[in-house]
Amino acid sequence: MTNPRTHYPYIAVIGDIKDSKKLEDRKTSQIQFAEVLEGLNQTYQKDLAAKFTISMGDSFQVLLKSGDSLMDMLFSLELDLMPMEIRIGIGLGSVDTEVDPENSLVIDGSCYHRARAMIESIEKSEKQYAQSKSNILLSTGNEIPCQEQVINTIFALETALKTGWTQRQKQIIHAYLANGRNQYATAKALDIGQSSVNKALNSTNFYTFDHSLTTLQDLIDQL
Repeated sequence: MTNPRTHYPYIAVIGDIKDSKKLEDRKTSQIQFAEVLEGLNQTYQKDLAAKFTISMGDSFQVLLKSGDSLMDMLFSLELDLMPMEIRIGIGLGSVDTEVDPENSLVIDGSCYHRARAMIESIEKSEKQYAQSKSNILLSTGNEIPCQEQVINTIFALETALKTGWTQRQKQIIHAYLANGRNQYATAKALDIGQSSVNKALNSTNFYTFDHSLTTLQDLIDQL
């Protein structure tokens, strides 16, 4: 089967846990981290050129041959890892080495260089004032700067929304998605009233956020 992506044949995603050394129970967090990544390997198997692979205990790499489910994948990752927070760099491009489907760490190429550059950019912005803050950034190597700017601006606006969410609100959103976006099923699963679910979704501006994910996916599909 040939790779359907032509201009940017691969998407590298590199992520790390923010302030991982400050976690109260690092061992439990690392177990959760490994379990979440293995779950994503199973769920999105058809999209992966190389599996989610852990590096240094608190970071990961993955290589995608299809970005069709990219935004769902990344949002699932964020929710499944809560209360941990993560940074994510996305790089579109090529690879210069053999693709080992079992180990993303041994692969290299322009997509990985771009993803790493985005992680570095996120870390730099966290230390500076009066600069747009985002926990996810994407790069094509500045080959299409206008599209990149739009995508990364939406990522920054999403980050601004997510920053205001409480852990309880995140739990409700997570349950809502896990229960087929049904408020009544979500309420039953969490043993709360449907009105509480509705209030959480509205107070977090979840529907606006959800629409932005769809828009981002559409924009990335066009790259």
